[in-house]
Amino acid sequence: MGTNGISQESLVSQVKDIVASDIDDEKVMMSIEKGNYYGLDPVGSRVWELMEKPIKVSELIGALLGRYEVDRQTCEEDVLAFLRELHEAGIVRIEG
Repeated sequence: MGTNGISQESLVSQVKDIVASDIDDEKVMMSIEKGNYYGLDPVGSRVWELMEKPIKVSELIGALLGRYEVDRQTCEEDVLAFLRELHEAGIVRIEG
């Protein structure tokens, strides 16, 4: 298993009570339930878009590898860490 129970086989998706808006290449979001604001850089914004519907972490990593110049290990580590942060903030759902 990966970081905090997240593995490449886990399904991840957005929590539905998040309002998001694009500003340049970044995404600004607000949790209606918690009243918290979040800002994502262009890569984080792409991850958020990919999680609109449930997606396997391995598929998410594959999509990023196809779009950005990054080695697989770095991408896997960064994605798992990012997903852990989003999960701890309560703005992503993780299954499996």
